[in-house]
Amino acid sequence: PRPTCHGMNREAERNSTAGPGDDALVASAQKGSEAAFAEIVRRYQRAVYRVAWALTRNDADADDLAQEAFVRAWGAIGRFEVGQPLYPWLARITTNLAFSLFRRRKRRPEAPIEPMIEAGRQFGMDDDPADHAVTSERDANLRACFAELSPEHQAVLALRVVQDLSYEAIARTLNVPIGTVMSRLARARAVLAKLMEERTGERR
Repeated sequence: PRPTCHGMNREAERNSTAGPGDDALVASAQKGSEAAFAEIVRRYQRAVYRVAWALTRNDADADDLAQEAFVRAWGAIGRFEVGQPLYPWLARITTNLAFSLFRRRKRRPEAPIEPMIEAGRQFGMDDDPADHAVTSERDANLRACFAELSPEHQAVLALRVVQDLSYEAIARTLNVPIGTVMSRLARARAVLAKLMEERTGERR
C-alpha cells in the first residue's frame, strides 16, 4: 500500500510553515545536539519517505534516499536558516538525491498514478482524467503518457498532485521561483493532455 504521511502536520506541509517547536530543535541541532536532530528525524521521516517514494515508487530506493537525505541534512543543518520551514528544505534534499539516482541509472522518476487519477482536475485538462481511466486500457494509457514526461515535469506533478504541496512549498523544494513552478505545471499539464490525445485519439 502507498505510505501515508505521519509525524507531521499536513496543513503545515501544504502551507510551507514551520511545525511547532521546529525552530528550537534546529537551533539545538546547530549547536551539535544529536537528540534534537533525532527529534527532527522522528517528526519528518514519514514525510521525507513519502517524497522519495512518490518519485521512485520503490520501497528500497525510498528507504535509501530518505536515510541519505537525513545524513545530508545533518551535515548541512548549520547552514539552515532558523525560522524557515523544515519540510521544503528536507524535500529539496530528497528530490535532488532522487534526480542524482536517476542520472546514475539513466532513468526517469516515477510517481503513483492512482492519486493523480483521483485528483485529475489538478492536471488542468478540460475534463477529469478519471473519466478516461474507467477502463484498464485507459488507465494504462495515462500511466504510459506520464512516463513520457521529462523528470522535471514528473517531479512537479508528483509534488503538486501526490504530495498536495502549495506552489510556495514546491518552489522551495525544487529551489526555483514560484513562477517557474507555475510554468512547469502548465507545461506539464499541456504535454500530458497532448500525449493522451495522440495516444487515444480523444481530443480534450
